Amino acid sequence: MELDGAERDELLLALLGAFPSVEELRRVVANVCHRDLESLVPKGGPRERASGLILRAESEGWTRELVTGMHGAQPRHPRLNRFMQGYLASVQRSVPRRSLERIVGPAREQGAADGWRKRLSAIERRVCRVEPVVGASLGTGFLVSRDVVLTNFHVIENRLLESLRVRFDHKVLPDRTLLQPGKQYAVKRCIARSPYSPADLMHPRPREAMVSELDYAFLQVEGAPGDEQVEDAPRGWLELPEAPTPIVPGQLALIVQHPEGQPMSVALDEFLGVNASRTRVSYRTSTSPGSSGAPCFTQELRLVALHHSGGPRMPSATGHNEGIPTDTIRHGLSPEVKALLGWT
Repeated sequence: MELDGAERDELLLALLGAFPSVEELRRVVANVCHRDLESLVPKGGPRERASGLILRAESEGWTRELVTGMHGAQPRHPRLNRFMQGYLASVQRSVPRRSLERIVGPAREQGAADGWRKRLSAIERRVCRVEPVVGASLGTGFLVSRDVVLTNFHVIENRLLESLRVRFDHKVLPDRTLLQPGKQYAVKRCIARSPYSPADLMHPRPREAMVSELDYAFLQVEGAPGDEQVEDAPRGWLELPEAPTPIVPGQLALIVQHPEGQPMSVALDEFLGVNASRTRVSYRTSTSPGSSGAPCFTQELRLVALHHSGGPRMPSATGHNEGIPTDTIRHGLSPEVKALLGWT
């Protein structure tokens, strides 16, 4: 199932508003979905038919075709148009159905899928773009306390801190139509940083990166975005884990990113492994330069790494990207910085 319960309810109301009779529903299903409503949902009034139609689309994997087709038939209907915009702008839509089924099991395990989507939605609210006052986006970041964003050092290298901003809730449709500009927060100071390794730029690498070369920057911002209410809940943040999280080669690695400043999306592929000093984790997950500083998760959505190889990029011949294990980053922070972050 692609939609959660609230989304299914909202889509049902949108369809009933746009196509209030069985005959209208039958006609639009035939015209835009090229299917026979009587074969899909043979009995019932408008509500029963529309509800059954949504469930059939969900179970058979053509939900997107249904949503976009219905919207195309009534593009000016307010409720249907609003649903369409929210549907396309959600980061969840970037997760392929086959990958989601691999993560949560068969589609019949609806509770597992809904729970996973809710966790992903919470993560989405905590990821931001890092950008200058004027100019293109520099990279991605994510909240690690109520007022601190973690990104890569190379994202802010040679930049004046007072010229930097972070932007949350930036919503753009796939056609680049701006749906929601989001909210900016000015960067006040950098409370901790670590450079990348010169070895990151060499191929083949002469040595492993050291624990003093973790390519991170903790940026304190004005206000407290982590405490703000977003969709009737606090935005929250992602605290870095203390203990190492097992990284199993072959399992999915998920990166929530703003690739090249584009709409937020999830990139998925497989973990390859962790180096001996636990300063780099490698994966096949595809990224772009603007993905630098994005959080990387296991398929259970456990935070494991800070993606970094979009900046000092490794040659494409290596066939993989890299991140910095988040437990290694946390282990190297001073007690004073941990206290500023509220990590006790």
